[in-house]
Amino acid sequence: MTGIIWMVQIAIYPLFGRLEGATFDDYHARYMTRVTYIIAPLMITEAVCCAACLYLGDWEVMALSSLLLAAVWASTAFIQVPQHAKLTPERVPALVYTNWIRSIAWTARTALLAWLTVG
Repeated sequence: MTGIIWMVQIAIYPLFGRLEGATFDDYHARYMTRVTYIIAPLMITEAVCCAACLYLGDWEVMALSSLLLAAVWASTAFIQVPQHAKLTPERVPALVYTNWIRSIAWTARTALLAWLTVG
């Protein structure tokens, strides 16, 4: 998910602002439908694996990683999804700005899990 969120943050979201009118509306609607088929199963799988690690493993070790994932989910549900629901080319900068929450949280989570795995 970290790789995907960086692609979204650096390439996909900023390019939304280059579209206008009906082209923007059509592209954004198609994007939302298609990306949901990719992102939703991955996010659900990640959440299930995180829950399993909390339940089966040492919850104290997994607590910070789990909190970072919770931040991603909260940002997605309460910030990104509502912004997408009313997205216009003029609102794209706000979408990009607030998406830093997910970009940073997923990156920190990946770094933490890598450190836990190697260390």
